[in-house]
Amino acid sequence: MRNLVLSVFCFLALGINTLNGQIVRESNESIKLQAPPPEKNSPSLLNPKPQKQFLSEDFFNPKIEFKDPKSDLNNPPINFGKGEEFLDPGKRYLNRLNRRPEKEKNPNQFKVDQYLGDFRNNGKFVQIAVRDHESPDGDLIRIMLNDKEVVSRVLLQERFKSISVDLVPGFNKIDFVALNQGESGPNTAEVRVFDDKGKLVGANRWNLATGVKATYIIVKEN
Repeated sequence: MRNLVLSVFCFLALGINTLNGQIVRESNESIKLQAPPPEKNSPSLLNPKPQKQFLSEDFFNPKIEFKDPKSDLNNPPINFGKGEEFLDPGKRYLNRLNRRPEKEKNPNQFKVDQYLGDFRNNGKFVQIAVRDHESPDGDLIRIMLNDKEVVSRVLLQERFKSISVDLVPGFNKIDFVALNQGESGPNTAEVRVFDDKGKLVGANRWNLATGVKATYIIVKEN
């Protein structure tokens, strides 16, 4: 009887240990969770879709083609860096020899104000180019707009000098006043006028005694 009880007790103890070992092994196994399949057309947080730039690269690197506004054959551009140009360098000096010396001209005909012309222009300004069309001898001029001084002194040389003059609505009277007659007299100059688009709108020459003026009138309608 005693042996039977002992056998039953050993059997129960062995069964309990086996059950505990199975529970421990099952609890040590990792639980694997399966992610749901991704939905189509769903945004990804790890790989965001690149956004389109608001300003394209062309905005920062524009390809602009510039056109010379004075390329018209009827309005050849002035080269302010050079004087007269000749294909044959000898013609340069021949041209000077053929000019009538200033001192041989009648000084009385230079004591009258000269009217260079008038035209309409609605630009913001005009560009005036002046030079001595004879041999440079120190001629000086003053530029006035509606009897107000724009430039007090301009030395006329062989090369063109450019001056910008702002226009006002209505009449714009531009006077070129001879301050002297240089070394050989009279005060000689060539003037060309361009609008704010670079188009030649006026060209003329003058021969002035000291204190005499040459005048352009420009009418701005707006």
